[in-house]
Amino acid sequence: MLKKIPDDEYEHFWKEYSTNIKLGVMEDPSNRSRLAKLLRFHSSRGAEMTFLSEYVERMKPQQSHIYYIAGSSRAEVERSPFAERLVRAGYEVLYLTEAVDEYCLSSLPEYDGHKFQNIAKEIFDLDENERQQSAHEAARTRLEPLTRWLGDKLGAWITRAAVSRRLARSPAALVATVFGWTGNMERLALSNAHQKADDAQRKHHLSQKKMLEINPRHPVILELLRRVQEDPEEPALLRAAHTLYRTAALRSGYMLQEGQAVEFAETVETMLQTSLGLPPDAAPEEEDFDVDADADADADAAEAEPADEHDEL
Repeated sequence: MLKKIPDDEYEHFWKEYSTNIKLGVMEDPSNRSRLAKLLRFHSSRGAEMTFLSEYVERMKPQQSHIYYIAGSSRAEVERSPFAERLVRAGYEVLYLTEAVDEYCLSSLPEYDGHKFQNIAKEIFDLDENERQQSAHEAARTRLEPLTRWLGDKLGAWITRAAVSRRLARSPAALVATVFGWTGNMERLALSNAHQKADDAQRKHHLSQKKMLEINPRHPVILELLRRVQEDPEEPALLRAAHTLYRTAALRSGYMLQEGQAVEFAETVETMLQTSLGLPPDAAPEEEDFDVDADADADADAAEAEPADEHDEL
């Protein structure tokens, strides 16, 4: 019956029942494949929503996965670092912008023989030709001193640093492990008012380290490589590594935790002072507090109160 619904009427049907259909995909394994045919999502192809069947029809000849990225809005996912190279190379990426979307596709193993791939997670398969694979291996070898150095200096927060296959414009991104939470999942968990702050599963996922991916073609990364090779103990390099990690976390949808937000703000403020030609340690002007005068005024007021009461008597 649903297959016979005209396009204009399906739009209304989807607005009314889309959440129920997605929950059905998650909770009803026996009907999962049939319900999947009704799913629609935004995508990098254009403004119109697309069925999974339409996505598959448009897949590149060598493409083996259905790519998707989740976030709080279309504007956010369109600027995601994870989709940069895919979109530039002409691959279509599904944009998941509803709270239930990422859970829905996580529970759907495949569609029409094609596995889904969350491009914000560690395992990322991109069908590359021999030339591209060779270039990537060369970049890995060339940047090995930097990835090793970053893995050592940022070891408290990351599992490792690696050369990225998915970045085009951004210098770095923070990638979830296979079973870890993406930035979108983490945001949803932290905003869940019904979940206890000391929930064991939540604590476990929030404490998991992520992988730092770096863009082998970005000028910031290439300059870091040069300086690490010259003097890996240069103090400014460690500050740069911390800033790179924190900007990558924010760009990837994660929140800074355990005092990192304050430290990051202080770093940005120091950079702002330097860019304005001020010394990095320039401090605010001291405010003149006349403590003695305030104390004398309080003492005079205290002495005046009993006198006023005596006069009234």
